Amino acid sequence: MAKLPGIYEQEYEHRRYLVDHQALVRGKDVVVDEQANSALAPRHRIVPGTVIVRLRGGERYVEATSPLGERNQPAGVSALVPADPAWAGTQITVSHALGLGFVVPLGAQAVDNASVVAELNLHPAFAARYLADEDPSGRVRIRTRDAGATAYLHVQSSLQGAFGADGASGSGVDADYRVTDSLAELFEVVGGRRIPALVATLFAGHFVEPALLHLTPEARVVLARRGSIFRSF
Repeated sequence: MAKLPGIYEQEYEHRRYLVDHQALVRGKDVVVDEQANSALAPRHRIVPGTVIVRLRGGERYVEATSPLGERNQPAGVSALVPADPAWAGTQITVSHALGLGFVVPLGAQAVDNASVVAELNLHPAFAARYLADEDPSGRVRIRTRDAGATAYLHVQSSLQGAFGADGASGSGVDADYRVTDSLAELFEVVGGRRIPALVATLFAGHFVEPALLHLTPEARVVLARRGSIFRSF
């Protein structure tokens, strides 16, 4: 029976990176940036089954191992105001979940951002789970050491003006990892130059793990969180 060109080819072609075609979660088509590189030669040919990630601060995508790509972000909370002498002798309660926190007492020397950050990072229980620093706005910031959509943080101070009367909370964010489900040619034959290309993607699926190119541990976690299953054969 005659087949209309291009309509059914993707559905029936063998995809070596899939165990089967069940439970696929398709993402929207995205643009692969011309800076992306394949794990196979030629480098400009991004084959199906390549794990890609959104460019930091952009809309296009590159291979998941590229330093240009975004990464999972931790949960973070910044104080409402810069630290000052009123912070001395106060207590900061830090939690991964409501009711599961611990208290970090600040000493008399905690009178500015630098001294508050130093005291927090010297606390053993705090340092094992969190990191304190100064954010770009010049306020004390507390972040989780783990990153991604499951990271959560709640911070409250006995000084209500520091983080608010009810405290402040933040959640981590997963990077936008996907698996390509079509070919992306990033080379213009006529012009002899790199070009971006549109590609079909999968958000989740039943994957043959060794067949996925540029798969990183972080990308695997994100894909699994969306319901992906990985097999080693």
